[in-house]
Amino acid sequence: MKILTQKNVYKQSDYLSFLVTLQQQELSRNQLHVQYKNDYATLNYLAGIIDTATETLAEPNLQVIENYNATESPFFLSYKIDSLRIENDRLTTKVQYRPKVNFFADAGYQSSLILTPYKNFGYSFGINLTVPIFDGNQKQLQFSKLDIQQRTLQKKQEFFDTQYHQQLLQLRQQLNDIESLKTNINKQIEYLETLIKVDGKLLETGDIRITDFILALNNYVAAKNLVVQNEIARLQIIQQINYWNMKL
Repeated sequence: MKILTQKNVYKQSDYLSFLVTLQQQELSRNQLHVQYKNDYATLNYLAGIIDTATETLAEPNLQVIENYNATESPFFLSYKIDSLRIENDRLTTKVQYRPKVNFFADAGYQSSLILTPYKNFGYSFGINLTVPIFDGNQKQLQFSKLDIQQRTLQKKQEFFDTQYHQQLLQLRQQLNDIESLKTNINKQIEYLETLIKVDGKLLETGDIRITDFILALNNYVAAKNLVVQNEIARLQIIQQINYWNMKL
């Protein structure tokens, strides 16, 4: 561009416009590099690593967990525990109102009377029977309370189960949309690369406006950035799917 401007193929203002655009892209690149170094240092901090060097990280190989059974999810564990607690309270209530029979016995020896030792032995025994007769319907009220708790818990679990599967369906739909978008972005990049090559040849002869060439370059950079952002979004969605697909 500088040579073509010196040959008066393009105006100096056109060259300055191109130079400003180039510097803006370089500045954005440097800002992203600084952000990457900060994020890398934060990662070392969270991992407990004392190191100020910055390296290029390998692309994470994340795969969606398949063949998943929702009953193995820790998100449903609390409902299982609450259900067992209610059942335990029910059994405890039944035991409390059962008839109880207690047997007791006692035996001893009186050592102070030594003249007739055979008369010093003594023993006693008995039976204690407890039969609940009327408790003011407390037992039935307790069972009714537990039934309400059980039904409430079941409805909560059904509602959460619906939300849970809906969340996974939405995430998988988003993943499919992002993966399909990747193909369209790559096609756009191929078209832009071809356009830039053609514009570059026209640029040498002065048959294209510099603004059109700058526009093509900006669109190409934006498309490349979109590829990166799209890949980041894809990995994040996979991570969310795997999070909801955790197993005990």
